[in-house]
Amino acid sequence: MSYDPRAIIVEVCHMMAAQKLTSATGGNVSARMPDGTYWVTPTSLHKGRVHESDLVRVSEDFRIIEGTRKPSSETLVHLAMYRALPMAQGIVHAHLPVATGFALANIPIETCYATEATAIIGPRVPVIPYARPSTQALADEVERACAPCYKAYLMANHGVLSWGTDLWHAYDVMETLELYTQSLLTAIAIGGAKSLPEEETRWLGNVGM
Repeated sequence: MSYDPRAIIVEVCHMMAAQKLTSATGGNVSARMPDGTYWVTPTSLHKGRVHESDLVRVSEDFRIIEGTRKPSSETLVHLAMYRALPMAQGIVHAHLPVATGFALANIPIETCYATEATAIIGPRVPVIPYARPSTQALADEVERACAPCYKAYLMANHGVLSWGTDLWHAYDVMETLELYTQSLLTAIAIGGAKSLPEEETRWLGNVGM
């Protein structure tokens, strides 16, 4: 049987909506196919109402190959991220309620305060410089910023991107980031978060979780 990620994309979309990890029609999800094409969510559709028939298959040069709806307005960003990260098989973009606050402030998120965050998200969540949404300029900024050691990125004044070696991995990074950021703000509010020793962050970065 050939690989078909559409059911997983739909499930991820519904989980994002149920967990309130993005706003109404905001956010988008994609998966890479072995033939170099990509399934993406459509534009202007609430993630809780996405069905397999709504998904759109596009080529590397953004031609619609399959599907009747218009693909997400941020498809260019997804394609740029896939070019920069050949190991990426799934990408999630969301407007996380708390983590997006750091994006609005243009402040990177350091993960060195928690074991799970360091292992799953990477050493930090960097900020990608602002560019207008849905433009090639934004896609270019994303492609320049991507590096394998970072599993999530803040898009300045916009939202969050995560990638994974499969789509569930990308979703796990996104959910972990939001919960970690909530805990980080709590720690800051009650006196400050305490960093793990450097040798621990190195070890956690190597073993993962």
